[in-house]
Amino acid sequence: MQPPIKPGTVHRSGPRPNLVCAKTLADERLARTLELWSRRSTRPLTEEDAREIAENMSGFFRVLLEWKAKQRALGVDRDRTAA
Repeated sequence: MQPPIKPGTVHRSGPRPNLVCAKTLADERLARTLELWSRRSTRPLTEEDAREIAENMSGFFRVLLEWKAKQRALGVDRDRTAA
């Protein structure tokens, strides 16, 4: 059994496309996060800051989706409860 190949490692037939693609997408997401949030920050942000921001935003929206799913499961209609 071969050990797992780390992202970006060159394989006999070249880099594994799915790992290279995933790393590229992650790098692009961090760069975009850094670009967006740096404009709103009073201090310079690091790549670690960008990673944490992206993780927190993903978690926030995941919670919102969970709440929505629970409301649907309970049959809660937002329009009826808004009154």
